[in-house]
Amino acid sequence: MKRAPIHQIIFILQESFEELNVKISDKDVEHLGLLIHNSMIGNRRKFHLPEHVLSVMKDLKNPLQKLAVLFHDAIYFQVDGGYPQNLQDFLEDYAMIKGDEVFIIRNDITEHDTIFRLVLDIFRFSLGQKLSPFQGLNEFLSAVTAAKLLEPFLLPKQLATIITCIEATIPFRPQTEIWSFKQNENNIERLNNKYQLGYKAKEIENSIKLSVEVANADVLNFSDTNTGRFLDNTWLLIFESNNIQTNLDGYSYSIIKYRQGIMRTESFIRTLNPDNIFHEYKGTPTKEIFTNFRTQARSNLLIACEYLQIKLLLATILEAFAIVTGKDVPLSLLTGGVRNSTTKHQIDRVEDFLDTPKPLYENIEHQPEVLHLLEYGRETETSFDMKNSPLSAYVYKSLGSKRCAEIIEKARDLFSEKIYYYEFLDFVDKPIISALAKACAKVATTRAKALAKYF
Repeated sequence: MKRAPIHQIIFILQESFEELNVKISDKDVEHLGLLIHNSMIGNRRKFHLPEHVLSVMKDLKNPLQKLAVLFHDAIYFQVDGGYPQNLQDFLEDYAMIKGDEVFIIRNDITEHDTIFRLVLDIFRFSLGQKLSPFQGLNEFLSAVTAAKLLEPFLLPKQLATIITCIEATIPFRPQTEIWSFKQNENNIERLNNKYQLGYKAKEIENSIKLSVEVANADVLNFSDTNTGRFLDNTWLLIFESNNIQTNLDGYSYSIIKYRQGIMRTESFIRTLNPDNIFHEYKGTPTKEIFTNFRTQARSNLLIACEYLQIKLLLATILEAFAIVTGKDVPLSLLTGGVRNSTTKHQIDRVEDFLDTPKPLYENIEHQPEVLHLLEYGRETETSFDMKNSPLSAYVYKSLGSKRCAEIIEKARDLFSEKIYYYEFLDFVDKPIISALAKACAKVATTRAKALAKYF
């Protein structure tokens, strides 16, 4: 039998405190476990859930690393729509929300709180500073949460290591003159003297290596040799990051919001530098492991980019159908509900009304893994979307990589309002538009007459 996430979190807390020879009551452990667990179960979270932190720490050995990972996603401001409810009163002592912006509070309490100042100094932030979600807002407030809640039980040196590990999880940063793990080591050396932390020289280096391991563990999915598993998490992030509301019965989200989520994620994946995902410092990890991380990440990004582009193409066609025949509607209106291992073939789907796809051009080429993912699906299914993509596979098989890429570029003109929806549909190959329009009309009977002009 497998323990529920809340019990796993409490067990890891107990185990970590025991390894650190820290005496702590069951009541206090339970209190910490509930705070951590409940901070990560907001309605909008799809990926950054308790299961995620448990997955991140599975290969980490050091108890300070485990404590850092437990807290590192406690705050996800832009997804939760603010602070987690159970931590709101606590965090309001350290940061204030003004509209959509968050600022570190400057007052007598924050100026004289030694541990809070330690967090500031490790992040190299300052009192009164505006926090950016892309430059450490979530990691900083998560580190504040960890440091202050663990302060009664741990030494300042141990807290500094935990804070350093959480700071390292700010993702996708190149090591430059602005930031690097060497600079982090130099910073800890300075703070060791300022706060009398009691680090020995080798302990500071070891602390930085621990933080590198945590940072790499947090993004380990990018190096997964199973691209379907990598895309599982990418798909959950699309729905989480774009606040696409779902229900248990299938697609409850609008076509436009769905397309926008795919578009933003495709843009991120396309522009992400694979060399900025994983980090190495003084032999941690080994050269071989580090090289494998980067090589697999580069491969996954290439496959994910084309996969997302095909999904984006299909979503744009469906969006155009919706707009030219009326207005935006739930995706399920045009495509049918979710068909998965539970519903199987009990739900009508638009692909049921499509013929076997035939190549429209000679010698068309596909990326084999992309086609496999579209036809057979990502690794796991969700209640709110199908893991395979039969409509996208139909388009991809019919047009091939090159023609799909051309249509995607035309779609970008649509997104930037350089062309209208009907112009985009006119650009797509007529056999594709005709087949999809006829199939959608079978499912969306209220749009059938309006779709008929594309038959």
